[in-house]
Amino acid sequence: MKLIALVFAAVAVGGSGDWRAVRDDGVSVRFPPSWFATTRPLTPVTYPQQVVAIASYPLPRGSAGANGCTPEGALERLPATGAFVFGWEYARPSPFGTIRARDFPPRPRHFRLDHYAAYECLGPSYRLVFRQAGRFFQIHVVLGPKATGETRARVLRIIDSFAAKRR
Repeated sequence: MKLIALVFAAVAVGGSGDWRAVRDDGVSVRFPPSWFATTRPLTPVTYPQQVVAIASYPLPRGSAGANGCTPEGALERLPATGAFVFGWEYARPSPFGTIRARDFPPRPRHFRLDHYAAYECLGPSYRLVFRQAGRFFQIHVVLGPKATGETRARVLRIIDSFAAKRR
């Protein structure tokens, strides 16, 4: 299944073999060709703004079936061996209070999946919070209960490819 060009631009990325990239609003993330990506909102939430969703399985085409900030349609499709990466951007100024740089550490050179908990919108997942190019991001990773080490390694490679440009 290919998503239409209005959703994202998929292009070959040098040095990554046949990986593709999803790009929108100054954010770019690479992903394997057999995976799926969209910048189309999977929830009705407008703040923080969804910047990307990437999965090892086909994603829903919109926010139908979402439960508030929970992308139910995507989570319900998660196979036991699958992975789902979901990212938001917290813009300044925030309609809900001050965004503080100290709450968003600088983007690391390489990400690690080590902050696992049951979070409000994604449930049991890994949460990565960071800032890059003066922008503030939160990414969640949900792994199926039978996800392999190879799937986990792919997810880390996907997240390590995350790049944001200053607005």
